[in-house]
Amino acid sequence: MAPIIRKLGSLLALFIAVLVAGCSDTGQTPLSAVPSGPSLNSSDMASLARFRQKPQVTIAWAKKWIGPEGGRLDFLGFAIEVPAGAVDKVTMFSIRLPVDPNAAEHVIAEFGPHNVQFNRPVAIELPFRGTSIETSASPTVVWWDDVWVDVGGGVTADGQRLRTLTDHFSTYGTTDVARGGTFVTGGG
Repeated sequence: MAPIIRKLGSLLALFIAVLVAGCSDTGQTPLSAVPSGPSLNSSDMASLARFRQKPQVTIAWAKKWIGPEGGRLDFLGFAIEVPAGAVDKVTMFSIRLPVDPNAAEHVIAEFGPHNVQFNRPVAIELPFRGTSIETSASPTVVWWDDVWVDVGGGVTADGQRLRTLTDHFSTYGTTDVARGGTFVTGGG
C-alpha cells in the first residue's frame, strides 16, 4: 500500500508543478505582480462605460500563446489581434477582467503581456454594443496612466466593439469623450 501512496503523492506533486508552470508567463511579468490600475472603488472608474446588463464573470481571464505569424485572442467581447511580425518569439497574450462586482459592470480589461514593446501595432477591441456609450457620437478607448488617457478608436464594422491600435499593453476601458471624465487627450 505504501508504494501506491508514494506514487500517488509523486503524481500529485507532478500535476501541481505542471499546473503552476502552465499558469506562469515565462519571461513575462505575471499579471499579479504588475502594479494595479485604477482603484476599483474610486472615482477613477466613474467616467468609464458600463454594461447595460451587468456580466456575471466566473472566469476572469484568458491567455493564448501567439508567435511571429500573428493570431487572435477573443474573450467575452474583448479581443487582441496580433499582426504578423508584432513579436519576435512566441509570447503569452492575456485578457484579464475584474471580478469585483462593482468593477465588473464597467467596460475595462487588463491586457498582457506587460513591459513588451510590439514591433508593429497590435489591435485591441472592447465591447461597445450593449454598453452605456452605445449611442454615443464620440466613443473612445482609454488606457490607465495615473489618469485615463484617450487613445481613440473606432467602432468595428459589425458595431459590436470599439477597436484601437497600441504598441504596448496596460489597463484599457471605454468612455464617451463628451462625458468629460478624468482623462486627457493624447498618450501612447
